[in-house]
Amino acid sequence: MKRKSCLLAVLVLVFTLVFAPVSQTSAIKLIDEALLYFYGMNGIFHYNGETEKCTPGEGGNQNYAGEQVWSDAELLAIEENQAIYEEAASQYGFPWQILAVLHSMETGLRRYNPSNGQGVYQLYSYTGGGSNENRFEPADSISEEEFRRQTLIAAGIVSNMIGDSSDSDNIKRMFFKYNGVSSKYIERAIAMGYSRAEAENGAGSPYVMNRYDARRDPTSLEMDSAWAGRYVRDGEYDSGSTSTNYGSFTKYEALAGSSFCDDMSGDIVDTAMLLSWDGRGHDKNDPKPEYVKAMKEAGTYQSPCRSGGDCAPIGASCDMFVATVMRYSGSDPNFPIFGPAVQENYMRSHTDMYTQVNASDVSDLLPGDILVTTENGRHIYIYLGNGMQASASYNDRTGEHFQGVYLSDGGTGGGVRHYNVYRRIN
Repeated sequence: MKRKSCLLAVLVLVFTLVFAPVSQTSAIKLIDEALLYFYGMNGIFHYNGETEKCTPGEGGNQNYAGEQVWSDAELLAIEENQAIYEEAASQYGFPWQILAVLHSMETGLRRYNPSNGQGVYQLYSYTGGGSNENRFEPADSISEEEFRRQTLIAAGIVSNMIGDSSDSDNIKRMFFKYNGVSSKYIERAIAMGYSRAEAENGAGSPYVMNRYDARRDPTSLEMDSAWAGRYVRDGEYDSGSTSTNYGSFTKYEALAGSSFCDDMSGDIVDTAMLLSWDGRGHDKNDPKPEYVKAMKEAGTYQSPCRSGGDCAPIGASCDMFVATVMRYSGSDPNFPIFGPAVQENYMRSHTDMYTQVNASDVSDLLPGDILVTTENGRHIYIYLGNGMQASASYNDRTGEHFQGVYLSDGGTGGGVRHYNVYRRIN
């Protein structure tokens, strides 16, 4: 799914011996000046929840839930190693931040050889599991020159895995392959509603995607029940284990300049899950707090009214729910707010962004597809995958996600409703 990119302003940073004073009432969280300099010089962008801007060094790097991903100490360690990361990555033409993430994931940013002989970057295949002539010794702290040597070796291995590093899917796939592709993680991702391509890019791997969104965050009450289970060490899988560590791709986005800016919290499916209650029975006057926040920020916080003065509570309308998801996720900031028929005409006319899917069965659907009734646009909802939908209903219920997806149904007021299907393509 398409994700919103940060709008980058041209920044001119002037550093003198004395920094300009900052008001104590500023909404921006102050940080260490050395870190501010590091962020600014390297184009690291972070979301600030108050200003809703993508600015370097202001606020702190955050994931979808506003939690800091990299600690200040980690960022300073990255600064110390950055010249070596850049030297190695530049030889192969991929972002240096990838090496920083791998260094963090494998040995916590230390210049240190573990006792298993696989080195700073835990190069299992290269060292034959730490048993061949490439084994890194001794098991101790290493010199800067040895750290450079190992970083260059790791960069060569990454380059053979990554392909075009401007494609985020390739970066996810590289992290997945680096840690070891597991059929358990592929099967889990598919069971959670991800496509096979997404699964093969690591959508079900904690090493890659842990804490990237609520569904894959063990610290969240919204975590998908299927997310539990991981390899706790080589060859040992614990079906009930979870980790609070951030996944490699979550870390990469937070370091390299991420799509979390403007609080656009993930793709269509992730955002629909985030903004809707789990299960049926939520009253029209009871929108989820995350949904209220999203409506205000996406410009959809309005009471829809039909002719004759019939008005629904804010959030209790199918069109508003879909519009909020599309806008807040960053998938389409211009998606119309009111009227399923208007929304269908919009998708039908924007062929560069949407395609109409010829679906004869639910099996033809993909997560994130938008279904709208053909009969005067009476209803619209989002398919989540795995037989689930996310939707609201005019003057009846707020946003919910639940089992039950149909290409035709009885609707309300009698008669059969048939659905057209639209898919976001760019």
